[in-house]
Amino acid sequence: MVIGGVLLLVLAVIFFSVARANANKLHTLNAVDSYDTATLAAIHQRITAALGASGFAQPCEIEGVIECAAPLVGLVSGQPLVAYTYTVNREYEERVTTTNGKPETRVERRSEQIEQNERRVPFMVRDERGHVQVLPDGATLELIDTGNRFVEMSQPWTGATRTLGRREYERGLEVGARVFVLGTAIDQGGRVAIARHPAKSKQAFLVSRKSEQELAASAATWARIMHGAAIASGLIGFVLVVWGMLAK
Repeated sequence: MVIGGVLLLVLAVIFFSVARANANKLHTLNAVDSYDTATLAAIHQRITAALGASGFAQPCEIEGVIECAAPLVGLVSGQPLVAYTYTVNREYEERVTTTNGKPETRVERRSEQIEQNERRVPFMVRDERGHVQVLPDGATLELIDTGNRFVEMSQPWTGATRTLGRREYERGLEVGARVFVLGTAIDQGGRVAIARHPAKSKQAFLVSRKSEQELAASAATWARIMHGAAIASGLIGFVLVVWGMLAK
């Protein structure tokens, strides 16, 4: 009983942490102003003229469509992408012998990761009034499955295992996707760009397929659910711990 109570108290702490993270995300979304690209460029020009390029670091939100003159090419899909993760798993069969009672051998199919890499390149986001460059290093990117293929490489048994082939997975952010960008507008060679904050690395920087309204609604819902779960787990856990100690 005491152990169960302690586990519930631990879960309460985890739930509270998730609730707080979502509450902070909601606060950030509500606190940062949204701009169109032309307005952002005008603000950049005005501030850099007065304070210099190093004095420009403006939190901002924009929405638009991804464009890129020199995109990456998906290693599986062949699609033009501005970011991707590429993972390769070796798929194999293994003879497994159980000795519970009469020995029995069966063949199980398994996999192991043998390679993973990630790439991202700068891109433009275009809205109705122009475009702005996004420098995605350090950003949280919302990727989707863009490729999945199996390459057969059947090999003979080596001991208890036999290689069947390799499974290649690709997750990417494609050219033409409509995105919401929350980041910091900075000066990049005399022009405005959106990037990670130059001095505050923990400040929010994300590129999402969801709109600001969808992100805010999701953060509010999860903050509310996790806060309630934290209170419930904490109370029940506390009661179980006290009850268990008194029972002893």
